[in-house]
Amino acid sequence: MNPFDRLDCYKNSYTKSEKIIYEWIKKNPALVVRDNIETLADEISTSKAAIIRFSKKIGYSGFAEFKFELSRYIISGVREIENENMDIARSITSLYAGYIKQINDFIDLKDVKIIAKVLSNARHVKILGKNRTGLSALQLRYRFTKIGFDAEAITDAILMDQMLESLTKGDVVLIFTTRAVDIQYYNLIKNVSKNGVTTIVVTCAETDLMKKTHYHILLPSIENASTSSFLDNQTIMFVFIEILLAELAFIVNGNYHSIQK
Repeated sequence: MNPFDRLDCYKNSYTKSEKIIYEWIKKNPALVVRDNIETLADEISTSKAAIIRFSKKIGYSGFAEFKFELSRYIISGVREIENENMDIARSITSLYAGYIKQINDFIDLKDVKIIAKVLSNARHVKILGKNRTGLSALQLRYRFTKIGFDAEAITDAILMDQMLESLTKGDVVLIFTTRAVDIQYYNLIKNVSKNGVTTIVVTCAETDLMKKTHYHILLPSIENASTSSFLDNQTIMFVFIEILLAELAFIVNGNYHSIQK
């Protein structure tokens, strides 16, 4: 059931104050996507608590989930006739911006500094990624060149297996993966660890793969906010790449200004 159907489904059970919230949301869905709860409370002339209670009444865990569901619905293009004037560009950018801000809550800068130090001391660095995460691997490789740091990006599954024998102690393997369920990565980490290779995984899914590596970074997953495949985690990973690059640039060149835009 989409958010608008849910709004209408509970219509007959709304209190007087809930009807005011309902009518305002129906008329201004794009503002719900754009604004924070404090702003909405002021615009509707109600309280944050009332908006949260309303969101729970129509079947969501809270306002945040309702907002994401509404954003998803708008993005999907499955809109009712009266909602055809919604600002799709604003809803998409708002949703991505919200998840990018969550990166600060997910990562510990100390971990990023440690990983940057490990990379700077590595003999060789191999950056792995498949399919869409292959783009993240390539992006990190390209951005590394801006600070004069050498690394190799490998996006082909066959080449990943072939490189195993060439890796030894002092080398680092960094893996980008959104779901961290690829059995090849589990086997690869197991095999290279025997040779003293340091392993790092950057992922958007909390799985056992993180426990198998020496270091890991868990990022928020915008893909989990949707049942469709429209939203993509590569944007989140690209932002993390810039954070890692800044830390590595500081170590390699002594200052952040060495990063060329």
